[in-house]
Amino acid sequence: MDKLQLLAKSKPPTWLKILVISLIGLGVFFRFTHLGQKVYWYDEFATSLAISGHTLAEVKQEIFSNLSNHEGVIPVITLDKYQHINPDRTVADTVRYLITSDPQHPPLYYVMVRLWAQVFGDFPAAVRSLSAVISLLVFPSVYWLCLELFESALVGWVGMAVMAISPLQIFFAQDAREYGLWMVTILVSSAALLRAIRQESYLSWAVYTLTLALGFYTHLLTAMVAIAHGIYVVIRQQFRFNKTLRNYLLSSIAACLMFLPWLMVIITQIHTATNLLSWIAFKTDSPFDLIGIWLSRISRIFFDFNLASDDAWVNNLPAESPLFYSIPTIIASLVLIVYIIIFFSNYVSTNTSLFIALLGGFPGLTLLFYDLSFGGIRSIHFRYQLPLYLSIQIAVVYILAFHLFLAKNWQKNLWQVIVVGLLTSGLVSDVRFFQSETWWPQIGGKNLLAMSQRINQSNNILLINNKNDYNLGVILTLSHNLERKIGLFTIQKDQLPIMPKDSKSIFFVDDLENSLAHQLQQDKTNSLKLVYPLEGFWQLDKKIKRVENE
Repeated sequence: MDKLQLLAKSKPPTWLKILVISLIGLGVFFRFTHLGQKVYWYDEFATSLAISGHTLAEVKQEIFSNLSNHEGVIPVITLDKYQHINPDRTVADTVRYLITSDPQHPPLYYVMVRLWAQVFGDFPAAVRSLSAVISLLVFPSVYWLCLELFESALVGWVGMAVMAISPLQIFFAQDAREYGLWMVTILVSSAALLRAIRQESYLSWAVYTLTLALGFYTHLLTAMVAIAHGIYVVIRQQFRFNKTLRNYLLSSIAACLMFLPWLMVIITQIHTATNLLSWIAFKTDSPFDLIGIWLSRISRIFFDFNLASDDAWVNNLPAESPLFYSIPTIIASLVLIVYIIIFFSNYVSTNTSLFIALLGGFPGLTLLFYDLSFGGIRSIHFRYQLPLYLSIQIAVVYILAFHLFLAKNWQKNLWQVIVVGLLTSGLVSDVRFFQSETWWPQIGGKNLLAMSQRINQSNNILLINNKNDYNLGVILTLSHNLERKIGLFTIQKDQLPIMPKDSKSIFFVDDLENSLAHQLQQDKTNSLKLVYPLEGFWQLDKKIKRVENE
Protein backbone atom coordinates (compact mmCIF):
# COMPACT_ATOMS: atom_id res chain seq x y z
CA MET A 1 0.00 0.00 0.00
CA ASP A 2 3.01 2.32 0.40
CA LYS A 3 3.39 2.51 -3.35
CA LEU A 4 -0.29 3.24 -3.81
CA GLN A 5 -0.12 6.07 -1.27
CA LEU A 6 2.99 7.41 -2.98
CA LEU A 7 1.23 7.41 -6.36
CA ALA A 8 -1.80 9.14 -4.85
CA LYS A 9 0.37 11.88 -3.39
CA SER A 10 2.57 12.31 -6.48
CA LYS A 11 1.93 15.49 -8.43
CA PRO A 12 1.96 15.34 -12.23
CA PRO A 13 5.38 16.53 -13.45
CA THR A 14 5.57 19.41 -15.89
CA TRP A 15 6.70 17.22 -18.78
CA LEU A 16 3.62 15.01 -18.34
CA LYS A 17 1.30 18.02 -18.40
CA ILE A 18 2.95 19.31 -21.57
CA LEU A 19 2.67 15.87 -23.21
CA VAL A 20 -0.98 15.45 -22.21
CA ILE A 21 -1.95 18.95 -23.38
CA SER A 22 -0.23 18.24 -26.71
CA LEU A 23 -2.09 14.95 -27.09
CA ILE A 24 -5.38 16.62 -26.20
CA GLY A 25 -4.65 19.21 -28.89
CA LEU A 26 -4.12 16.42 -31.43
CA GLY A 27 -7.27 14.71 -30.18
CA VAL A 28 -9.29 17.89 -30.67
CA PHE A 29 -7.87 18.20 -34.19
CA PHE A 30 -8.89 14.66 -35.14
CA ARG A 31 -12.34 15.15 -33.60
CA PHE A 32 -13.22 18.35 -35.45
CA THR A 33 -11.54 17.99 -38.84
CA HIS A 34 -13.17 16.32 -41.85
CA LEU A 35 -16.52 16.07 -40.04
CA GLY A 36 -18.29 15.80 -43.36
CA GLN A 37 -15.83 13.47 -45.09
CA LYS A 38 -17.11 10.12 -43.80
CA VAL A 39 -20.09 8.55 -45.52
CA TYR A 40 -23.37 9.46 -43.84
CA TRP A 41 -24.48 5.94 -42.92
CA TYR A 42 -27.78 4.28 -42.12
CA ASP A 43 -27.99 5.08 -38.39
CA GLU A 44 -27.09 8.72 -38.99
CA PHE A 45 -29.90 9.02 -41.53
CA ALA A 46 -32.24 8.09 -38.66
CA THR A 47 -30.83 11.01 -36.66
CA SER A 48 -31.55 13.39 -39.54
CA LEU A 49 -35.06 11.98 -39.88
CA ALA A 50 -35.60 12.62 -36.17
CA ILE A 51 -34.36 16.18 -36.60
CA SER A 52 -36.86 16.78 -39.39
CA GLY A 53 -39.73 15.83 -37.10
CA HIS A 54 -41.24 13.57 -39.75
CA THR A 55 -41.93 9.86 -39.38
CA LEU A 56 -41.32 6.95 -41.72
CA ALA A 57 -45.08 6.68 -42.24
CA GLU A 58 -45.11 10.25 -43.55
CA VAL A 59 -42.20 9.54 -45.88
CA LYS A 60 -44.04 6.57 -47.37
CA GLN A 61 -47.22 8.60 -47.68
CA GLU A 62 -45.34 11.26 -49.66
CA ILE A 63 -43.64 8.82 -52.01
CA PHE A 64 -46.36 6.29 -52.64
CA SER A 65 -49.53 8.37 -52.64
CA ASN A 66 -50.92 10.07 -55.71
CA LEU A 67 -48.51 8.37 -58.10
CA SER A 68 -50.56 9.58 -61.01
CA ASN A 69 -49.70 13.17 -60.16
CA HIS A 70 -46.04 12.66 -61.02
CA GLU A 71 -46.35 9.57 -63.22
CA GLY A 72 -44.30 7.48 -60.82
CA VAL A 73 -41.12 9.59 -61.02
CA ILE A 74 -40.06 12.10 -58.37
CA PRO A 75 -36.74 13.96 -58.05
CA VAL A 76 -34.38 12.82 -55.33
CA ILE A 77 -34.53 16.30 -53.79
CA THR A 78 -38.09 15.43 -52.72
CA LEU A 79 -36.50 13.45 -49.89
CA ASP A 80 -34.54 16.45 -48.60
CA LYS A 81 -37.29 17.69 -46.33
CA TYR A 82 -37.12 14.39 -44.45
CA GLN A 83 -33.44 14.94 -43.72
CA HIS A 84 -33.54 18.62 -42.76
CA ILE A 85 -35.31 20.83 -40.25
CA ASN A 86 -38.87 21.70 -41.17
CA PRO A 87 -39.88 25.15 -39.83
CA ASP A 88 -43.37 23.80 -39.21
CA ARG A 89 -42.05 21.01 -36.98
CA THR A 90 -40.76 21.41 -33.43
CA VAL A 91 -38.78 19.49 -30.83
CA ALA A 92 -42.07 17.84 -29.85
CA ASP A 93 -42.25 16.35 -33.36
CA THR A 94 -38.75 14.92 -32.91
CA VAL A 95 -39.94 13.20 -29.73
CA ARG A 96 -43.07 12.03 -31.57
CA TYR A 97 -40.86 10.43 -34.25
CA LEU A 98 -38.94 8.52 -31.57
CA ILE A 99 -42.15 7.37 -29.88
CA THR A 100 -43.76 6.06 -33.06
CA SER A 101 -40.77 4.98 -35.16
CA ASP A 102 -37.71 4.46 -32.92
CA PRO A 103 -38.79 3.97 -29.27
CA GLN A 104 -35.70 2.01 -28.21
CA HIS A 105 -33.71 5.24 -28.45
CA PRO A 106 -34.44 7.60 -25.51
CA PRO A 107 -34.87 11.27 -26.45
CA LEU A 108 -32.09 13.20 -24.66
CA TYR A 109 -29.50 13.20 -27.45
CA TYR A 110 -32.09 13.70 -30.20
CA VAL A 111 -33.63 16.71 -28.47
CA MET A 112 -30.12 18.14 -28.05
CA VAL A 113 -29.17 17.56 -31.69
CA ARG A 114 -32.45 19.08 -32.90
CA LEU A 115 -31.77 22.27 -30.91
CA TRP A 116 -28.15 22.22 -32.03
CA ALA A 117 -29.11 21.92 -35.70
CA GLN A 118 -31.46 24.88 -35.40
CA VAL A 119 -28.44 27.04 -34.55
CA PHE A 120 -25.54 25.48 -36.47
CA GLY A 121 -27.26 23.80 -39.42
CA ASP A 122 -28.58 20.37 -40.28
CA PHE A 123 -26.06 19.20 -42.88
CA PRO A 124 -23.94 16.16 -41.87
CA ALA A 125 -20.85 18.03 -40.65
CA ALA A 126 -22.94 20.38 -38.50
CA VAL A 127 -24.98 17.53 -37.02
CA ARG A 128 -21.82 15.57 -36.21
CA SER A 129 -20.22 18.61 -34.61
CA LEU A 130 -22.45 18.16 -31.55
CA SER A 131 -20.89 14.74 -30.97
CA ALA A 132 -17.44 16.31 -31.33
CA VAL A 133 -18.27 18.92 -28.69
CA ILE A 134 -19.75 16.29 -26.36
CA SER A 135 -16.60 14.20 -26.76
CA LEU A 136 -14.58 16.97 -25.08
CA LEU A 137 -16.52 16.27 -21.87
CA VAL A 138 -14.76 12.90 -21.72
CA PHE A 139 -11.58 14.63 -20.49
CA PRO A 140 -12.95 16.14 -17.24
CA SER A 141 -15.19 13.08 -16.77
CA VAL A 142 -12.36 10.54 -16.86
CA TYR A 143 -10.19 12.84 -14.72
CA TRP A 144 -12.93 12.99 -12.07
CA LEU A 145 -13.47 9.23 -12.10
CA CYS A 146 -9.72 8.59 -11.74
CA LEU A 147 -9.65 10.95 -8.74
CA GLU A 148 -12.52 9.08 -7.09
CA LEU A 149 -11.10 5.64 -7.87
CA PHE A 150 -7.40 6.17 -7.23
CA GLU A 151 -7.23 9.51 -5.37
CA SER A 152 -4.53 10.52 -7.82
CA ALA A 153 -4.36 13.58 -10.05
CA LEU A 154 -1.40 11.97 -11.82
CA VAL A 155 -3.55 9.03 -12.91
CA GLY A 156 -6.20 11.49 -14.08
CA TRP A 157 -3.68 13.20 -16.37
CA VAL A 158 -2.63 9.87 -17.85
CA GLY A 159 -6.31 9.04 -18.33
CA MET A 160 -6.88 12.21 -20.36
CA ALA A 161 -3.87 11.33 -22.54
CA VAL A 162 -5.22 7.85 -23.33
CA MET A 163 -8.71 9.20 -24.09
CA ALA A 164 -7.32 11.96 -26.29
CA ILE A 165 -6.01 9.65 -29.00
CA SER A 166 -8.13 6.54 -28.52
CA PRO A 167 -9.60 5.55 -31.93
CA LEU A 168 -12.74 4.48 -30.07
CA GLN A 169 -13.22 8.02 -28.77
CA ILE A 170 -12.34 9.62 -32.12
CA PHE A 171 -14.92 7.57 -34.03
CA PHE A 172 -17.82 8.32 -31.70
CA ALA A 173 -16.82 11.99 -31.67
CA GLN A 174 -17.68 12.07 -35.40
CA ASP A 175 -20.78 9.87 -35.32
CA ALA A 176 -24.17 11.61 -35.26
CA ARG A 177 -25.58 9.25 -32.64
CA GLU A 178 -25.91 9.20 -28.85
CA TYR A 179 -22.96 6.96 -27.98
CA GLY A 180 -20.45 9.72 -27.22
CA LEU A 181 -22.95 11.21 -24.79
CA TRP A 182 -23.55 7.77 -23.30
CA MET A 183 -19.84 7.35 -22.52
CA VAL A 184 -19.87 10.69 -20.71
CA THR A 185 -22.89 9.68 -18.61
CA ILE A 186 -21.25 6.34 -17.72
CA LEU A 187 -18.10 8.08 -16.50
CA VAL A 188 -19.91 10.89 -14.67
CA SER A 189 -22.54 8.71 -12.97
CA SER A 190 -19.80 6.31 -11.82
CA ALA A 191 -17.73 9.15 -10.38
CA ALA A 192 -20.86 10.66 -8.78
CA LEU A 193 -21.67 7.34 -7.09
CA LEU A 194 -18.18 7.02 -5.59
CA ARG A 195 -18.32 10.63 -4.42
CA ALA A 196 -21.74 10.10 -2.84
CA ILE A 197 -20.50 7.03 -0.95
CA ARG A 198 -17.47 9.00 0.25
CA GLN A 199 -19.30 12.16 1.31
CA GLU A 200 -22.73 10.79 2.31
CA SER A 201 -24.42 14.14 1.71
CA TYR A 202 -27.87 14.79 0.27
CA LEU A 203 -26.36 16.93 -2.49
CA SER A 204 -23.92 14.24 -3.60
CA TRP A 205 -26.69 11.62 -3.78
CA ALA A 206 -28.90 14.08 -5.67
CA VAL A 207 -26.10 14.52 -8.22
CA TYR A 208 -25.88 10.74 -8.64
CA THR A 209 -29.65 10.56 -9.12
CA LEU A 210 -29.55 13.20 -11.84
CA THR A 211 -26.57 11.69 -13.70
CA LEU A 212 -28.12 8.22 -13.61
CA ALA A 213 -31.41 9.59 -14.96
CA LEU A 214 -29.52 11.36 -17.75
CA GLY A 215 -27.89 8.04 -18.56
CA PHE A 216 -31.28 6.34 -18.79
CA TYR A 217 -32.51 9.06 -21.14
CA THR A 218 -29.40 8.57 -23.29
CA HIS A 219 -29.30 4.79 -23.74
CA LEU A 220 -31.35 1.86 -22.42
CA LEU A 221 -28.25 -0.20 -21.59
CA THR A 222 -27.58 2.28 -18.80
CA ALA A 223 -29.80 -0.14 -16.87
CA MET A 224 -26.90 -2.63 -16.89
CA VAL A 225 -24.53 0.07 -15.61
CA ALA A 226 -27.02 0.87 -12.84
CA ILE A 227 -27.22 -2.82 -11.88
CA ALA A 228 -23.41 -2.98 -11.74
CA HIS A 229 -23.45 0.07 -9.45
CA GLY A 230 -26.02 -1.62 -7.24
CA ILE A 231 -24.05 -4.86 -6.94
CA TYR A 232 -20.97 -2.82 -6.01
CA VAL A 233 -22.79 -0.91 -3.27
CA VAL A 234 -24.33 -4.08 -1.78
CA ILE A 235 -21.00 -5.95 -1.72
CA ARG A 236 -19.11 -2.93 -0.38
CA GLN A 237 -21.63 -2.60 2.46
CA GLN A 238 -21.20 -6.33 3.15
CA PHE A 239 -24.89 -7.02 2.43
CA ARG A 240 -25.97 -4.90 5.41
CA PHE A 241 -28.81 -2.41 5.16
CA ASN A 242 -27.21 0.79 6.40
CA LYS A 243 -27.31 4.50 5.62
CA THR A 244 -25.26 4.18 2.43
CA LEU A 245 -27.37 1.37 1.01
CA ARG A 246 -30.57 3.24 1.93
CA ASN A 247 -29.38 6.40 0.19
CA TYR A 248 -28.34 4.42 -2.86
CA LEU A 249 -31.75 2.73 -3.09
CA LEU A 250 -33.58 6.04 -2.74
CA SER A 251 -31.39 7.64 -5.42
CA SER A 252 -31.84 4.74 -7.82
CA ILE A 253 -35.61 4.67 -7.29
CA ALA A 254 -35.79 8.42 -7.88
CA ALA A 255 -33.79 8.05 -11.12
CA CYS A 256 -36.12 5.25 -12.28
CA LEU A 257 -39.17 7.38 -11.49
CA MET A 258 -37.69 10.21 -13.55
CA PHE A 259 -37.32 7.75 -16.42
CA LEU A 260 -40.82 6.33 -15.98
CA PRO A 261 -42.46 8.41 -18.78
CA TRP A 262 -40.14 6.94 -21.41
CA LEU A 263 -40.37 3.50 -19.87
CA MET A 264 -44.11 3.65 -20.50
CA VAL A 265 -43.38 4.59 -24.12
CA ILE A 266 -41.18 1.50 -24.51
CA ILE A 267 -43.83 -0.74 -22.97
CA THR A 268 -46.60 0.59 -25.22
CA GLN A 269 -44.37 0.50 -28.33
CA ILE A 270 -42.58 -2.76 -27.53
CA HIS A 271 -43.66 -4.37 -30.82
CA THR A 272 -42.04 -1.59 -32.87
CA ALA A 273 -38.86 -1.71 -30.78
CA THR A 274 -38.45 -5.49 -31.02
CA ASN A 275 -39.00 -5.43 -34.78
CA LEU A 276 -36.24 -2.84 -35.18
CA LEU A 277 -33.88 -4.92 -33.04
CA SER A 278 -34.64 -8.27 -34.68
CA TRP A 279 -31.29 -8.22 -36.51
CA ILE A 280 -29.34 -8.87 -33.28
CA ALA A 281 -30.74 -12.43 -33.27
CA PHE A 282 -28.38 -13.28 -36.16
CA LYS A 283 -25.95 -16.03 -35.09
CA THR A 284 -22.26 -16.63 -35.69
CA ASP A 285 -21.07 -20.00 -37.00
CA SER A 286 -19.76 -21.17 -33.62
CA PRO A 287 -19.17 -19.98 -30.03
CA PHE A 288 -15.44 -19.80 -30.81
CA ASP A 289 -16.08 -17.33 -33.63
CA LEU A 290 -18.20 -15.21 -31.30
CA ILE A 291 -15.56 -15.18 -28.56
CA GLY A 292 -12.80 -14.51 -31.10
CA ILE A 293 -14.60 -11.50 -32.56
CA TRP A 294 -15.44 -10.26 -29.05
CA LEU A 295 -11.77 -10.42 -28.03
CA SER A 296 -10.47 -8.95 -31.27
CA ARG A 297 -12.64 -5.87 -30.95
CA ILE A 298 -11.32 -5.09 -27.46
CA SER A 299 -7.94 -4.20 -28.96
CA ARG A 300 -9.53 -1.50 -31.12
CA ILE A 301 -10.02 0.81 -28.19
CA PHE A 302 -6.24 1.42 -28.36
CA PHE A 303 -5.34 0.80 -32.00
CA ASP A 304 -7.57 0.34 -35.01
CA PHE A 305 -6.33 0.22 -38.61
CA ASN A 306 -9.79 -0.15 -40.19
CA LEU A 307 -9.15 -3.70 -41.36
CA ALA A 308 -12.45 -5.09 -40.06
CA SER A 309 -15.57 -5.78 -42.08
CA ASP A 310 -18.41 -3.24 -41.95
CA ASP A 311 -20.98 -6.01 -42.41
CA ALA A 312 -23.55 -6.13 -39.59
CA TRP A 313 -24.01 -9.87 -40.07
CA VAL A 314 -20.48 -11.20 -39.63
CA ASN A 315 -20.80 -14.91 -38.86
CA ASN A 316 -17.18 -16.06 -38.49
CA LEU A 317 -13.74 -14.74 -37.57
CA PRO A 318 -12.20 -14.77 -41.09
CA ALA A 319 -15.16 -12.75 -42.39
CA GLU A 320 -14.78 -10.22 -39.58
CA SER A 321 -11.17 -9.29 -40.36
CA PRO A 322 -8.09 -10.86 -42.00
CA LEU A 323 -6.57 -13.57 -39.82
CA PHE A 324 -3.12 -11.94 -39.93
CA TYR A 325 -4.77 -9.03 -38.10
CA SER A 326 -7.40 -10.75 -35.94
CA ILE A 327 -5.17 -13.47 -34.46
CA PRO A 328 -2.57 -11.04 -33.03
CA THR A 329 -5.33 -8.77 -31.70
CA ILE A 330 -7.03 -11.72 -29.97
CA ILE A 331 -3.73 -12.69 -28.33
CA ALA A 332 -3.07 -9.08 -27.33
CA SER A 333 -6.55 -8.77 -25.78
CA LEU A 334 -6.16 -12.03 -23.86
CA VAL A 335 -2.75 -11.00 -22.52
CA LEU A 336 -4.12 -7.59 -21.53
CA ILE A 337 -7.13 -9.01 -19.68
CA VAL A 338 -5.02 -11.58 -17.79
CA TYR A 339 -2.45 -8.93 -16.86
CA ILE A 340 -5.14 -6.54 -15.62
CA ILE A 341 -6.60 -9.27 -13.39
CA ILE A 342 -3.20 -10.20 -11.94
CA PHE A 343 -2.07 -6.60 -11.45
CA PHE A 344 -5.26 -5.40 -9.77
CA SER A 345 -5.32 -8.47 -7.53
CA ASN A 346 -1.83 -7.65 -6.25
CA TYR A 347 -1.57 -3.87 -6.26
CA VAL A 348 -5.02 -2.27 -6.13
CA SER A 349 -7.49 -2.07 -3.26
CA THR A 350 -10.38 -4.52 -3.25
CA ASN A 351 -13.07 -1.82 -3.55
CA THR A 352 -11.40 -0.20 -6.55
CA SER A 353 -10.82 -3.51 -8.31
CA LEU A 354 -14.40 -4.57 -7.62
CA PHE A 355 -15.84 -1.35 -9.03
CA ILE A 356 -13.87 -1.52 -12.29
CA ALA A 357 -14.60 -5.24 -12.70
CA LEU A 358 -18.33 -4.74 -12.22
CA LEU A 359 -18.65 -1.58 -14.30
CA GLY A 360 -17.26 -3.27 -17.40
CA GLY A 361 -17.50 -6.95 -16.62
CA PHE A 362 -21.17 -7.13 -15.70
CA PRO A 363 -22.57 -5.55 -18.92
CA GLY A 364 -19.87 -7.00 -21.18
CA LEU A 365 -19.94 -10.58 -19.93
CA THR A 366 -23.73 -10.63 -19.53
CA LEU A 367 -24.17 -9.84 -23.22
CA LEU A 368 -21.52 -12.41 -24.15
CA PHE A 369 -23.03 -15.21 -22.03
CA TYR A 370 -26.51 -14.43 -23.31
CA ASP A 371 -25.34 -14.75 -26.93
CA LEU A 372 -23.47 -17.97 -26.15
CA SER A 373 -26.56 -19.43 -24.48
CA PHE A 374 -29.38 -18.21 -26.72
CA GLY A 375 -27.68 -16.96 -29.88
CA GLY A 376 -27.29 -13.46 -31.24
CA ILE A 377 -24.60 -10.84 -31.84
CA ARG A 378 -25.33 -8.32 -29.08
CA SER A 379 -21.93 -8.88 -27.45
CA ILE A 380 -19.94 -8.09 -30.60
CA HIS A 381 -21.92 -5.00 -31.45
CA PHE A 382 -19.20 -2.40 -30.85
CA ARG A 383 -21.31 0.35 -29.31
CA TYR A 384 -23.14 -1.97 -26.90
CA GLN A 385 -19.83 -2.78 -25.19
CA LEU A 386 -18.85 0.78 -24.27
CA PRO A 387 -19.01 0.17 -20.47
CA LEU A 388 -16.55 -2.71 -20.91
CA TYR A 389 -14.22 -0.68 -23.13
CA LEU A 390 -14.21 2.29 -20.75
CA SER A 391 -13.39 0.02 -17.80
CA ILE A 392 -10.47 -1.55 -19.66
CA GLN A 393 -9.16 1.89 -20.63
CA ILE A 394 -9.29 3.07 -17.00
CA ALA A 395 -7.53 -0.08 -15.81
CA VAL A 396 -4.77 0.41 -18.41
CA VAL A 397 -4.45 4.06 -17.39
CA TYR A 398 -3.68 3.11 -13.80
CA ILE A 399 -1.24 0.38 -14.85
CA LEU A 400 0.66 2.84 -17.06
CA ALA A 401 0.84 5.48 -14.33
CA PHE A 402 1.97 2.92 -11.75
CA HIS A 403 4.81 1.55 -13.86
CA LEU A 404 5.94 4.87 -15.31
CA PHE A 405 6.35 6.55 -11.94
CA LEU A 406 6.89 3.77 -9.40
CA ALA A 407 8.73 1.00 -11.24
CA LYS A 408 12.46 0.34 -10.94
CA ASN A 409 14.83 1.68 -13.58
CA TRP A 410 14.87 -1.24 -16.01
CA GLN A 411 11.11 -1.78 -15.62
CA LYS A 412 10.48 1.92 -16.09
CA ASN A 413 12.49 1.87 -19.33
CA LEU A 414 10.48 -1.11 -20.56
CA TRP A 415 7.19 0.59 -19.79
CA GLN A 416 8.34 3.79 -21.44
CA VAL A 417 8.84 1.77 -24.61
CA ILE A 418 5.36 0.26 -24.19
CA VAL A 419 3.81 3.71 -23.72
CA VAL A 420 5.57 5.05 -26.81
CA GLY A 421 4.31 2.07 -28.82
CA LEU A 422 0.77 2.54 -27.46
CA LEU A 423 0.74 6.26 -28.27
CA THR A 424 2.24 5.68 -31.71
CA SER A 425 -0.28 2.99 -32.67
CA GLY A 426 -3.10 5.22 -31.43
CA LEU A 427 -1.89 8.18 -33.46
CA VAL A 428 -1.43 6.00 -36.57
CA SER A 429 -5.01 4.82 -36.12
CA ASP A 430 -6.19 8.41 -35.84
CA VAL A 431 -4.34 9.41 -39.01
CA ARG A 432 -5.97 6.52 -40.89
CA PHE A 433 -9.35 7.65 -39.57
CA PHE A 434 -8.56 11.20 -40.68
CA GLN A 435 -7.83 9.97 -44.22
CA SER A 436 -10.68 7.47 -44.62
CA GLU A 437 -14.08 7.99 -46.21
CA THR A 438 -15.62 5.07 -44.28
CA TRP A 439 -14.86 3.30 -40.99
CA TRP A 440 -15.82 -0.26 -40.15
CA PRO A 441 -18.45 0.51 -37.41
CA GLN A 442 -20.38 2.42 -40.09
CA ILE A 443 -22.34 -0.66 -41.09
CA GLY A 444 -22.46 -1.03 -44.87
CA GLY A 445 -20.64 2.27 -45.29
CA LYS A 446 -18.28 1.14 -48.04
CA ASN A 447 -21.08 -0.28 -50.16
CA LEU A 448 -23.31 2.75 -49.58
CA LEU A 449 -20.52 5.00 -50.85
CA ALA A 450 -19.86 2.73 -53.84
CA MET A 451 -23.57 2.48 -54.64
CA SER A 452 -24.04 6.25 -54.69
CA GLN A 453 -20.94 6.70 -56.86
CA ARG A 454 -22.19 4.06 -59.30
CA ILE A 455 -25.57 5.77 -59.60
CA ASN A 456 -24.06 9.23 -60.06
CA GLN A 457 -21.68 8.04 -62.79
CA SER A 458 -24.51 6.55 -64.83
CA ASN A 459 -26.76 8.49 -67.19
CA ASN A 460 -30.50 8.79 -66.64
CA ILE A 461 -30.52 6.34 -63.75
CA LEU A 462 -33.64 5.96 -61.64
CA LEU A 463 -34.06 4.23 -58.29
CA ILE A 464 -37.00 1.99 -57.61
CA ASN A 465 -38.45 2.41 -54.16
CA ASN A 466 -40.66 -0.19 -52.49
CA LYS A 467 -42.53 -0.15 -49.19
CA ASN A 468 -40.04 -2.09 -47.06
CA ASP A 469 -38.94 0.20 -44.20
CA TYR A 470 -35.28 -0.91 -44.24
CA ASN A 471 -35.01 -0.48 -47.99
CA LEU A 472 -36.63 2.92 -47.77
CA GLY A 473 -34.03 3.80 -45.16
CA VAL A 474 -31.24 2.76 -47.54
CA ILE A 475 -32.70 5.03 -50.23
CA LEU A 476 -32.88 7.96 -47.80
CA THR A 477 -29.28 7.29 -46.74
CA LEU A 478 -28.11 7.19 -50.35
CA SER A 479 -29.87 10.49 -51.05
CA HIS A 480 -27.15 12.33 -49.09
CA ASN A 481 -24.60 11.43 -51.78
CA LEU A 482 -26.77 11.47 -54.91
CA GLU A 483 -26.67 14.25 -57.47
CA ARG A 484 -29.77 16.39 -57.74
CA LYS A 485 -30.48 15.18 -61.30
CA ILE A 486 -31.16 11.63 -60.10
CA GLY A 487 -34.83 10.67 -60.06
CA LEU A 488 -36.76 8.15 -57.99
CA PHE A 489 -39.08 5.79 -59.83
CA THR A 490 -41.85 4.76 -57.44
CA ILE A 491 -43.94 1.63 -57.79
CA GLN A 492 -46.43 -0.25 -55.67
CA LYS A 493 -45.12 -3.21 -53.67
CA ASP A 494 -46.06 -6.01 -56.08
CA GLN A 495 -45.98 -3.99 -59.29
CA LEU A 496 -43.38 -4.72 -61.96
CA PRO A 497 -41.55 -1.63 -63.25
CA ILE A 498 -41.88 -0.49 -66.83
CA MET A 499 -38.51 0.77 -67.99
CA PRO A 500 -38.77 4.47 -68.95
CA LYS A 501 -37.90 5.12 -72.59
CA ASP A 502 -34.95 7.38 -71.84
CA SER A 503 -33.33 5.03 -69.31
CA LYS A 504 -30.88 2.21 -69.98
CA SER A 505 -30.70 1.00 -66.38
CA ILE A 506 -32.56 1.17 -63.12
CA PHE A 507 -31.05 0.54 -59.69
CA PHE A 508 -33.21 -0.60 -56.80
CA VAL A 509 -33.02 -2.07 -53.32
CA ASP A 510 -34.85 -5.31 -52.53
CA ASP A 511 -34.37 -8.24 -50.16
CA LEU A 512 -35.32 -11.91 -50.16
CA GLU A 513 -38.52 -11.28 -48.23
CA ASN A 514 -39.96 -9.21 -51.08
CA SER A 515 -41.08 -10.47 -54.46
CA LEU A 516 -39.87 -7.74 -56.80
CA ALA A 517 -36.45 -9.23 -57.56
CA HIS A 518 -37.93 -12.71 -57.88
CA GLN A 519 -40.56 -11.48 -60.33
CA LEU A 520 -37.97 -9.64 -62.40
CA GLN A 521 -35.83 -12.77 -62.58
CA GLN A 522 -38.75 -14.52 -64.28
CA ASP A 523 -39.12 -11.66 -66.76
CA LYS A 524 -36.75 -12.14 -69.72
CA THR A 525 -37.49 -8.70 -71.17
CA ASN A 526 -34.65 -7.09 -69.21
CA SER A 527 -31.36 -8.20 -67.64
CA LEU A 528 -31.11 -8.30 -63.83
CA LYS A 529 -28.01 -8.64 -61.65
CA LEU A 530 -27.28 -8.34 -57.91
CA VAL A 531 -24.57 -5.69 -57.55
CA TYR A 532 -24.15 -5.51 -53.76
CA PRO A 533 -25.64 -8.61 -52.06
CA LEU A 534 -25.35 -7.37 -48.47
CA GLU A 535 -27.54 -4.35 -49.15
CA GLY A 536 -29.74 -6.14 -51.69
CA PHE A 537 -28.77 -3.61 -54.37
CA TRP A 538 -29.86 -4.65 -57.88
CA GLN A 539 -29.26 -3.32 -61.37
CA LEU A 540 -31.94 -3.78 -64.04
CA ASP A 541 -30.62 -3.21 -67.61
CA LYS A 542 -32.72 -2.75 -70.69
CA LYS A 543 -32.01 -5.33 -73.40
CA ILE A 544 -31.35 -3.66 -76.76
CA LYS A 545 -33.21 -5.38 -79.56
CA ARG A 546 -31.89 -5.28 -83.11
CA VAL A 547 -35.37 -4.94 -84.50
CA GLU A 548 -35.59 -1.51 -82.84
CA ASN A 549 -32.68 -0.30 -84.97
CA GLU A 550 -34.01 -1.54 -88.25
